[in-house]
Order: sequence, then structure tokens, then C-alpha cells
Amino acid sequence: MVLRYRKKDGTQMEFELGERPITIGRSPEADLVILDDKASRLHCGIRVWDGDFLLKDLRSKNGTYVNGQRVEMAKLEPGDQVRVGSCVFSFETDPGKGTQTILREVADEMAGGKGYSTMLKEIVEDSVDEEAVEAVEEVAPEPAPAPGPKRETEITAPHAAEAPTLPSTPRRVVKIRVRPSDKK
Repeated sequence: MVLRYRKKDGTQMEFELGERPITIGRSPEADLVILDDKASRLHCGIRVWDGDFLLKDLRSKNGTYVNGQRVEMAKLEPGDQVRVGSCVFSFETDPGKGTQTILREVADEMAGGKGYSTMLKEIVEDSVDEEAVEAVEEVAPEPAPAPGPKRETEITAPHAAEAPTLPSTPRRVVKIRVRPSDKK
């Protein structure tokens, strides 16, 4: 489990939670130090108890809030929003990959011979649920105009630069619409 939050400068931060209890507050002795005047020195704590993550307010002056409700103690669920002072933490199940990790993985795949186009196709395939794709319409190409009678024409200077128009190769065009999946 992780706590995600943004620092005042806009930097996205993550704090991974484990079996060890942690404290959150302004004090340098806190495990997760936040620079917020509305937070107490040791504002609240989070610990694992019987497989659940429990949050406890440590007698903070301004209170600890979970999903907008002031709490003394609360069992945290994925997606919960925890407010300490003016800092809001999101309690999430999986740690997201950082930018450097993602860039390193992409570089490793490209070094292994995988091309950019292949990686994009994989991303699209991973993000599109097979049930969410449906053919909307099939469009046939317009027929080429019938050739007219042959005439001999004289090419003059203004028309000499124009290229002749060639009939296009017939092809089939299918438009696809992707619907977002209802599964979560």
C-alpha cells in the first residue's frame, strides 16, 4: 500500500507502507515529514493490524480527516483521502512506477530490438478491452470515373508542370469506435 501526495512545489510523492508503523507530522522525528503549519509535530500514525491499515490521530490540534470526516481512528480502504493539515494523501493499493523506472524499461526494450511502433501497439492492445471494439461502418471507395474518348491535345507551357492523375488503388476502409470498458 502507498500514500500518494503532492508537495507544495507540485512534485508527486509516494510513501510505501509496510508492516512497520509510521508517523506523519512536521517533526523531523516523524517517518513522513510534511512542511505544513496546520500539521502537528506528530499528527497521526498508520499501522497494520490483522491485515488492515489503521490510522490514528495522535491528539493533533487541527484533527485528521478521512474522506472529509474528522476521525480519531479509522480503517483505511483503497481510494481513501486522508487530510493532515492542508496536505491530502491518497491511500492506494499499488505503487505506481516512477518516470525514471518507465524510461529505463523503455530503453531496455528498445536495446533488446523492440521498435517504437511495436511498443505503441502493445500499449493500445493492453488498454483496449476486446469487447469494447465494434465496427461502425464500412466505406467503399468511390468508383474511378469512366475513361473518356481519347483525344490528342497539345501540351503548352502552363500545363506542362501538372502531373497526370492516376486512379487510386481500391481499398477497404473500416472505422472503429472504442467504448470504455465497464470493468474495474
